[in-house]
Amino acid sequence: MQQQYDRLAQIYDQRWQFYITNTLSFLIEWAVIAPGEKVLDVACGTGELERRLTAQHPQQVMVGVDFSAQMLAIAQQKCAHSPYVSFQQASASALPWSHPQFDVVICANAFHYFDDPDAVLGEMQWVLQVNGRVILLDWCRDFVVCRLCDWVLGWFDPVHKRCYTEAELQKLLVTAGYRIQRSQRVRFGLIWGLMVIEAVIDCSIDKT
Repeated sequence: MQQQYDRLAQIYDQRWQFYITNTLSFLIEWAVIAPGEKVLDVACGTGELERRLTAQHPQQVMVGVDFSAQMLAIAQQKCAHSPYVSFQQASASALPWSHPQFDVVICANAFHYFDDPDAVLGEMQWVLQVNGRVILLDWCRDFVVCRLCDWVLGWFDPVHKRCYTEAELQKLLVTAGYRIQRSQRVRFGLIWGLMVIEAVIDCSIDKT
């Protein structure tokens, strides 16, 4: 998977321009991230979310993690003039922090690639401050076309794991110790049916 995305890095933004522009513009508006919140972007890719969000709030503190060194190289170029943005190479299931660090954890358009979603949600929870929130944007199997894409990619794309319905993703979050705040399905064009879910950490969990 890492090698595949290293190869795609140089053409990724151009190839997926419509999709990236529509989904991330929607996400930024929907998430309502305050300028003072510290944000972790899991599977940040080429740093397009960082670029767009800091264009609105230049002092937004953001950290992006991704396993693709080539994707991160592009992200660093995009955000070279943003002193509050940094990037690290890391797996979503092994985040490089041992204590809560972030007010918001975002994962956009990547959850269907994770082979151990429970571990990823656990890592996100571990690095969130108490009352922090996680925001997931991903493909949604409640849409017929996405169910078809999920089936096709399951056969032909070795890095694709599976898509979830809105109810299935909510259940994963609740089982991992989150409380759902809000959830929405949204469609972009004829093909892309997505869902976005905001959940907060369960304050009864002892993270000491």
